[in-house]
Parts: sequence; C-alpha cells; structure tokens
Amino acid sequence: MEIHITNLHNIGGTATLAMDGVVKIAKNLDFTEMGVMKRQFYEDYWNTISHHLDGTIASLYHGDIVFFQYPTWNGPDYDKVFVDKIKLYNNVRLVIFVHDLQKLMFDSEQSILHTEISILNKADVLILPSVKMHEYMINNGLRDDIQVLYQKIWEVPGFPCFKEHQNLKKMLFTGNWNRFPFLESYHGKTIVEHFDYQKPPRDDDSSFIWRNGFKPIQLMRELSKGGYGLVWCDKEYLERYYSMNQPHKLGFTLASGIPVIVRNGCVHSDFVREKGLGYVVDSLEEADNLVQNTSDEEYAKMTSNIAPYQYMLLNGVYTKKLLMDTLICVLEK
Repeated sequence: MEIHITNLHNIGGTATLAMDGVVKIAKNLDFTEMGVMKRQFYEDYWNTISHHLDGTIASLYHGDIVFFQYPTWNGPDYDKVFVDKIKLYNNVRLVIFVHDLQKLMFDSEQSILHTEISILNKADVLILPSVKMHEYMINNGLRDDIQVLYQKIWEVPGFPCFKEHQNLKKMLFTGNWNRFPFLESYHGKTIVEHFDYQKPPRDDDSSFIWRNGFKPIQLMRELSKGGYGLVWCDKEYLERYYSMNQPHKLGFTLASGIPVIVRNGCVHSDFVREKGLGYVVDSLEEADNLVQNTSDEEYAKMTSNIAPYQYMLLNGVYTKKLLMDTLICVLEK
C-alpha cells in the first residue's frame, strides 16, 4: 500500500506555495507525490485529457490511499474526471484536502458549486478549512456521513527564521488590487504597503505605497523587518469567503514573525485575539489608530507571543499532525 498526494506544477503564486508546503511535509512521512500540471485549453482538450490523467495516476494501485489537494485549478470538470478515475481502483481510499471552493472564491454560478459538491461527496475523508465551511457544504448537498478533519493554519516549511522585528507604523498587504477594493479607498496615518507584481492604478501617497512583487523568501524577509501584516477584505467578501476560508497570508505573516491585523469574524479572529498575535478589528480606521498607538514594549510582547507559532509554522508542525491524524482516520475506518 502506498500513500499518494497530488501537487500542482507550472502555475506559481499562492496555490503552488500552499500545495508545495503540504507535499514537502508529506514526503517526510513517506507519501509519494502525484504531479498535476496546469493544463492549457485547446480544441481537442477533452478528447485527450483522459490520456493525460492516465499518466498522472500511473503509479496508483488497488488498495492505495490518495490525498487529493483540491482544486487543481484546471476547473471543476477536470477535477471531476480526475477523481472518477481514482475511484475506479478497488479499495482506494480518497482524502480530499480542500484549499478553496471556487464558488466562494470567485462568486461563480451555482452550477459550479453543484459540481464541486459532487466531487467532494466521493471522498472517504475530507480536510476542510473551517466548521463554517463544512456547514455551508452540508446545506448545499454535501453528505453528512463523511468524516471531516479541520485545518488549523497554512504553513511554510523550510523557510528561514527571521527574529529581528521593528515596531514600524505600517500595514503590509499582499494580494491582487482588483479583489480588494479597500486598497483604493483607504486613507489613514498608517501607510499600507502593497506587495503585488502588477502595478495598481493608485499612485503612491501618504497612506499607500506599492512595493512591487517579491519571490516568497524575499517577501518573508521584507515582512519580517517589522510592521503589521494585514489580512483583510471588504465586508461582503468576509461574509461570502473569508469567514470560512484559510487565508494563506495569515500563516505566511506569522511565519515572518510579525503581528497580524485581521477582520473580526474571520476564521482566525479568536485565535489571534486569545494568543495575542496582533489585532482583531472591525475597520481599518480602528486598525490605523491601534498601530499608531502601539508602544515598542507592546509590539515586542506580540512578537514574543508569535515566536513559538513562528517555529511551528516554519517546521510544518500543524500540517504534519493533520496528515497523521487523517491517515489514522482512513486506516481505522
């Protein structure tokens, strides 16, 4: 019996960083990587995709276990064919590790959600971002007899540990301009530094600076210098998505060693508040005021609180436990 885990290649960005991090930990537990390519659509796509997937699962055998990192970002129809092929093997146990629901992320049409739920219903065990997302799925047709485990936080194993952080009066944000309208409307004393490869339409001013994009390790080095990692979205997006989802930038920022600012109601608001890892606020005006009035001693206390979590996030402690707990669930079923 072998344990396989899917991993996405040739796409880049947060999706690859998240999957790579999980696979890096899984390989240390003797999982075997099952590589998935981001496919370009062409005229004969659906006539050839079955053959591509046959090659992808060539190492699969009856009785194996597959950890399927969902989605593959090739579209729900592709993922459905992929999962169906896996389920053709006798006694193969399927774990689906849900990173995102495309319906929630992009506010897609309801038919997309129906396809996604039909895929997830084929799992023997699910790994989900939150209880709230599980409830949402149940309300939209997910089987209630599937065993579910919950992810704690995203990790970035293998990155360097930066320990020197300054109480800089700035909020650091990574993300696409078009998905986060607050970047255009925010005006406060605390500067928002925006990290993204695409230059935004807003010019630099006293409240906003565009810093361009950085490779992940370089970005972590920049964040670690000090300030506050901003894990933020507008209210509508919070209610539709961030209140259920695990934002990768939260784990990445804490792994950098600096405090975070999160919106009240997000998945991690209680965690951040109870552990003293930053600020939980209802508005950017509130965040601005808190940052401006945080003393060096208060900032040092927060970074001290973060230090043990930084160690765990850089060493994949939570993900390792999650994978092992899931494996036990599968084998004991």
